[in-house]
Amino acid sequence: MATPLPMPKLGLTMEEGTILKWIKSEGEEVEKGEMILQIQTDKVEYEVESPDGGILLKTFAAEGDVVPCGDNIAVIGAEGEDTGAFQNGGAAPAPTSEPAAPEPVAPPAVQPAAQAATGRVLASPAARRVARELGVDYRTLRGSGPGGRIVQADVRSAAGSGAPRSTPAAPPAAQTGPPAVAAAAPVTGMRKVIVERMAASWEQVPRITLQAEVDLTNLLAVREASKAAWESDLGVKVSINDLIVFYTARAVRRFPQVNVQLSGGEIRRMQDVNIGLAVAVEEGLMVPVIRGADQKSIDQISRESRQLAEAARTGGLPLTALEGGTFTVSNLGAYGVDHFSAIINAPESAILTVGAARERAVVRGGEVVPRTTCFIGINADHRIVDGAPAAEFLGALKDTLEHPKVMPA
Repeated sequence: MATPLPMPKLGLTMEEGTILKWIKSEGEEVEKGEMILQIQTDKVEYEVESPDGGILLKTFAAEGDVVPCGDNIAVIGAEGEDTGAFQNGGAAPAPTSEPAAPEPVAPPAVQPAAQAATGRVLASPAARRVARELGVDYRTLRGSGPGGRIVQADVRSAAGSGAPRSTPAAPPAAQTGPPAVAAAAPVTGMRKVIVERMAASWEQVPRITLQAEVDLTNLLAVREASKAAWESDLGVKVSINDLIVFYTARAVRRFPQVNVQLSGGEIRRMQDVNIGLAVAVEEGLMVPVIRGADQKSIDQISRESRQLAEAARTGGLPLTALEGGTFTVSNLGAYGVDHFSAIINAPESAILTVGAARERAVVRGGEVVPRTTCFIGINADHRIVDGAPAAEFLGALKDTLEHPKVMPA
């Protein structure tokens, strides 16, 4: 008997999904549990397994179609079985633009690197950076990391063994008229979700932005004094960002005015403090969530932060890890950014920004002394968060970071 494959409902808020890619085609044989297609929800890309073994008899939606949860997108069964009973009213096609002509792809000269289901090469951000610095074409390497992922050591080893080098771009020739376009393609997948969400937040949410300079010298001293104990007793390497997230969660608990959401004309004060971490991935941006962050120890914060960030970068995040955030932290210090303004991750009411920690000249007791400082800021939905409580929250967080009283535990 034929088995239908409905569009899965992966979370309470998911209402529809977009077909990104059919991994299997009509007429192909599939096994139960085998990946059959890739979909995009409003939060994450997800690979859908076949519910049964047999032949992929019929697909009811094409790549790019938007399908409501529960509607059938395919039928698996024995060859010759009737599929008419499983037909829906039809999927709503996503808006499309004129597709660009596909570019020819040359076969790789050496064994290719491992690829994700999306076709992208699995390589860590650090490996990509080192590859650029050393001029190595990382796409030709075979990775030694988890799942064949390319890591720094693979790139450095290849640089010393004469691996294919990336070709530097030639200087642009002088031209007149409009600039040439290398390629054009419809906005789909994660980028489409980012486009829609960022535009909606920018247009619908009036923001208030406050910033303050924070002296991190004492916090760095606490970290240095506790580093060995954290590593030996707890088995974690605690970063400055881990400490900032730790103290931010507790500041949010103390100032519930910034932990609110606007829903149906009502201001809802959230009971939980669930901190979202803005993580840059190859396709865009993801915000996995540490639930109950105000109740977690520093080693739990550190461990969970790393696990979530790694899963986001390797495509292993479940949809549930992206739901339920009440307050987001975005840190661009690693990119050398001193201070910036971030777009609020709706329906949350606020986002904290963290800039680079730098040694700066600061006046203390009438003398100029070197101190390590950074700029933090809060962008808040001014419809439901007023300037005074936002300033009180930022001031309290600044004071806590400047005068950490005890080692976090």
